[in-house]
Amino acid sequence: MSITSMHKRFLRAMGRNVFYVSRKIVRHLPYRVFKMLTPLSVVVGRIFLKRKKHIVLKNLHLVFGNDKTREEINDMAHSWLKNMCSGMAELTYLIDHPEKIIERVSIEGGQNLEEAVSKGHGVILLSAHFGNFVLMLLRMARAGYKTNCIMRRMKDKQFGKSVYDFCGKNGVRIIYSLPHKECVEQSFKSLRNGQILFVLLDQNYGERGGVFVDFFGKPAATGTGPVIFSNRSGAPILPVFIVGDGVDRHKIIIGEPVKLVASQYEGSSLVRNTAQLTKIIETYIRQYPHEWGGWMHLRWKTEKPVFIK
Repeated sequence: MSITSMHKRFLRAMGRNVFYVSRKIVRHLPYRVFKMLTPLSVVVGRIFLKRKKHIVLKNLHLVFGNDKTREEINDMAHSWLKNMCSGMAELTYLIDHPEKIIERVSIEGGQNLEEAVSKGHGVILLSAHFGNFVLMLLRMARAGYKTNCIMRRMKDKQFGKSVYDFCGKNGVRIIYSLPHKECVEQSFKSLRNGQILFVLLDQNYGERGGVFVDFFGKPAATGTGPVIFSNRSGAPILPVFIVGDGVDRHKIIIGEPVKLVASQYEGSSLVRNTAQLTKIIETYIRQYPHEWGGWMHLRWKTEKPVFIK
């Protein structure tokens, strides 16, 4: 094992244990006392996210470099860090006080979801690693919806199992993206049973059969899962995002069903519809840039292949 790998494993283990200890401490605190300690989360967050800072700044410059000054981009990075850390601290508290989730998270556009569910084909909810999205999943489950979410396995397997177990106990079923066949089977099963299926479509898809679509003016490897699931199951696709809504409050915004375009050629419709869904995600990120967790990931890592004639 290389020194770099050992260092990463050490940081993951440290982060995991800090989370466990923090949870044990804050679960017994009155909320007002917890809020007084929240600024400490930013200090701790800076330590663990330090190695991600250059990626965040690189991505922000890539997207906004032509429109904003270096100082403005640095301010965006600071707002992003503060939002990420305070959101994680808030989640650490609320997972042990689930009764407070309903009062702190409102739902806008709930009628759109109700109408979609009533059709009996299940519902695909298009979203991203945006805002306090775990809180969004828990809120939907507490609203009575059979909630499923496709996720990648965490690199920290021990922490990943803790998250999986916690979500399961609180009504959120995690469907791992790999193995691919099992993921597809479980996803279709959830839709056949009339349940909701969250798909977070904002990560680099790599070279596993996705398509390249425009994302902030750059070609980005993107999964086609939502479009394929919708075409083959009849389930509508609704965009769903959670945003901050004042002090200690959040709002889940549920949009109307996306109208997919039909094409004589399946490959063409996959690209066009995936591009349409990606544009929806981009619109939310432009409106709330501090809410997108994807700034710290290599979203444009996979380069579009160039074919020489």
